[in-house]
Amino acid sequence: MDELPNARQSDQALARLKSEIISCRLAPGAHFSEVELSNRYGLARAATRAALTRLAEMGLVQPVPRHGFVVTPITLASVKDLFELRLMVEPQASAMAIGKIDPARLRALNAAPQLAKTATDQLAFVDSNRAFHAEIAKASGNRRLVALLETLGDEMQRLVHLGLFGKPGNEANQRDADAQHEALIAAFEAGDAKAAEQAARYHIEHSRALAMDQLMKGLVPLELA
Repeated sequence: MDELPNARQSDQALARLKSEIISCRLAPGAHFSEVELSNRYGLARAATRAALTRLAEMGLVQPVPRHGFVVTPITLASVKDLFELRLMVEPQASAMAIGKIDPARLRALNAAPQLAKTATDQLAFVDSNRAFHAEIAKASGNRRLVALLETLGDEMQRLVHLGLFGKPGNEANQRDADAQHEALIAAFEAGDAKAAEQAARYHIEHSRALAMDQLMKGLVPLELA
């Protein structure tokens, strides 16, 4: 009989493996077995198995019959789909957050080093950016929407670590991101749902343009499927 995973071990395995995938230390398209992961990260087999099941449900890994698992590849089509979905839901989430969000809290989250020069600064920027958008999602008050945006946030973070938005220290891009966040904060302060929706849409469209520019220049080669 297979051993049952300890709940704490399972959660720890999930957190560790999810972090490895999102940071691209487990690269998109990488193949591995349950045993290989258990040995590499010092995780219990049952906990690893449970974590992989949950990661498959999240869409971050895919089971390959008789050949273990593969980290879900990032393709040109998947990048396009991701931004299309963000444009469908995030502007509406921002409008729903009007009157229910603390602009001062957003401004504090936006205070991480925007002009990140070092790898450490860049990680701080990525984390604060993720927290900024998560705060807006939570303020929408819709738990299903929060869960969806959490999943989209995971995928966006993978694109950041893959280098789809340029290298750390790109001052123009980081200043643009800061200004776009400030526009969102101003809309929340004014209680203007339409302005919040428009600011969120512009922010996403700007990010999409940066990503597609990197792809079209061949700076981040992806599968074309």
